[in-house]
Amino acid sequence: MPDTSKVRRRAHAIVIAAIILIAAVPMGSAEAASPTATLVSGTVLPRDPPMDGIVRLDLLVRNDTSNAWSAGDPVHLSWKSGGKTMAEDVRPLGQPVPANGTVRVNLVTLAPAATGDFSLAVELETHGNRLPIGDPTAFHLNGFLFRGKGNGHGLGMSQWGARGRASSGQDYRKILGAYYTGTRIDRRDTSMPVRIALTDDPIDLARPWPRLFGPLPFVAGPVSVDGVPQLQVAAGTSIGFDVDPASGPIAFVLNPDGSRGAPVAIKQTLTVRSSNPAGIRTNIMQVMGGDFRPGAEQRRYAGILEIIPKGGTTILPVNVLPMEEYLKGVVPAEMPPYWGVEALKAQAIAGRTYGIAHLGGGADFDLRASESDQAYSGLTDQRADSNNAVDATRGQVLTYQAKLITAFYMASDGGHTESSEYRFVTWDHGPQLRSHLGYLTGISDPLDRGPSWQVGPFSAAGAAIILQDDGRDLGNRLLGIDVLQKDASGRLVGVRLRGSSKTIEVSGPTLRALFGLPDTLVEIIGGG
Repeated sequence: MPDTSKVRRRAHAIVIAAIILIAAVPMGSAEAASPTATLVSGTVLPRDPPMDGIVRLDLLVRNDTSNAWSAGDPVHLSWKSGGKTMAEDVRPLGQPVPANGTVRVNLVTLAPAATGDFSLAVELETHGNRLPIGDPTAFHLNGFLFRGKGNGHGLGMSQWGARGRASSGQDYRKILGAYYTGTRIDRRDTSMPVRIALTDDPIDLARPWPRLFGPLPFVAGPVSVDGVPQLQVAAGTSIGFDVDPASGPIAFVLNPDGSRGAPVAIKQTLTVRSSNPAGIRTNIMQVMGGDFRPGAEQRRYAGILEIIPKGGTTILPVNVLPMEEYLKGVVPAEMPPYWGVEALKAQAIAGRTYGIAHLGGGADFDLRASESDQAYSGLTDQRADSNNAVDATRGQVLTYQAKLITAFYMASDGGHTESSEYRFVTWDHGPQLRSHLGYLTGISDPLDRGPSWQVGPFSAAGAAIILQDDGRDLGNRLLGIDVLQKDASGRLVGVRLRGSSKTIEVSGPTLRALFGLPDTLVEIIGGG
C-alpha cells in the first residue's frame, strides 16, 4: 500500500508533559565574601528531564558587586559531564541591574542529547568576569531519542526521489524503471468506475460531529437523491444526516436557517447526484495528514456519492467515478504539482496501477481516500499540471512478466529503498521474511533529498507508559532498546526492548508504530 506517512502520531507530548512537570529543583545559593552574583532563590524544572529535553530556570539574583549590570550582559548555561563542557547556551540578562539590586531571570535550555550524569552551571559575564549564580545543579539524564531519514515503508517509488530524478533530467519511464526493476509500461482499459470510501471506517451518526466540520454532516445542494423526491435540494440548501429517536440513521433537508425538513430513514443506499460542474460538496470525508487549513473541512467530488447504511447508527460515504477522474484527485493529493511534470507522470502511472489492482476488493468500496490506500482529495486540489500528467499517461500501467504489479510507493526512502522480502517484516526469535518480488529490489537512491527527522525525546518512564498503552507492560521504565538486525538498506528488522521488569523482542515496523516514527531507517540514542 502507498505510505506517504503524513503519519498519525500518538499523544506523546501529553505523556511527557505529565511526567516532566512534577517538581522544582532548588538551586544551591551561597553568600560569598567577594563581589558576586548571589542567588537569592531559584527553581529548575523538571526534576528528571529526558535527554534533549527542555529545562526551565526561574532565578532571583542579587547584584552584590559595585558595578551595575547591563541588559546585554550574557548569561551562560553550561552542561558539563566528567569535567568537560558538553553544551552551552548563552542568553542576554534582559534588563539592567544596579549595584545591590535584584533581578528575576527566566531561562530555557535543552539538555544534551546523551544519557548519564550531568551538571548545569549558570554564570553571568559582566565587566570582564564570569560570576557563578548559585551552585551547579546535578542531573541524571535518561530517555530515548530517534533520529532518522525516510518517510514511509521504503518500498517501490520514492516521491522525493522521483522529484530529484525529474530535476536531473530523467523522464517518467526512467524514473519508474529505476524503482520497479524489470517492469514495462502497458495499457489497460480504465473506463470502469472505481468506488472510493471517503472515510476509513463507517461514521457513527450518534457521536458528536467534530466541531471543525460544522454542526452536522451534510451534502450541499444543488443535489438530488435517486428515488427520494423529498431529498431534492437547490443551491443554498443541504441534505443533513442524524439519527432518529429509535437510533436509526436519517437524512433530511437542512434549510439555510438551520430548520429541518421531514426525516427520511436510511434503510438502503442513497445515491446522491449533482449536475453542478463544481461537483458534490460535503464535509463527510477523511482529514488527511492532520490538514486543518481553512477550507479543509469540506471537499468537492466528481461522479456520484453513495450513502451506505452499515448497521445501527453508522453510514459509509462512497464516491463512485471513472478511474481517470479519480486519479486527478490522487496525483495532487500525493505529490505537489510543482515537483515536475515527469515526476507527476510517474506518480499518475503508479497510482493508476495501484488503483486498478484493487478494483473489486470489497463489497462496498475498492479503495479508501486516505493514506491507508492512496490519498484522494476529489476535485478540491486539482491543478492543471497534475491533470495533464494523468491525461498524458491515460491507461498506462506497470506490469512484470505480463502481470499487473503492486505499485508500492512512499514519500521518501531516505537514500535507499527496501527490498521486498523485508516488506512489513515481522519478528519471532528472528525475521519472518516474505517472498521476493523481482520488481521490488532495494536500490541506492542519492537523488532522494527528503528531509531528516527527529522523534522524542521520551523519558524512560514515559516510554514505558507508551508500551503499556499498547498492552506491552515491561515495567515502570524502559531501560534500553537493542538493535538485533538491520537489512541492506539500513532499516531496523528487529529490536530488543529491555524494561525494568520484562524484556521482549519486536520487529522494526512494530517499533515504528509504537513511537510514531516516520520510517525504520533510524538511529536510536539513549537508554534508561
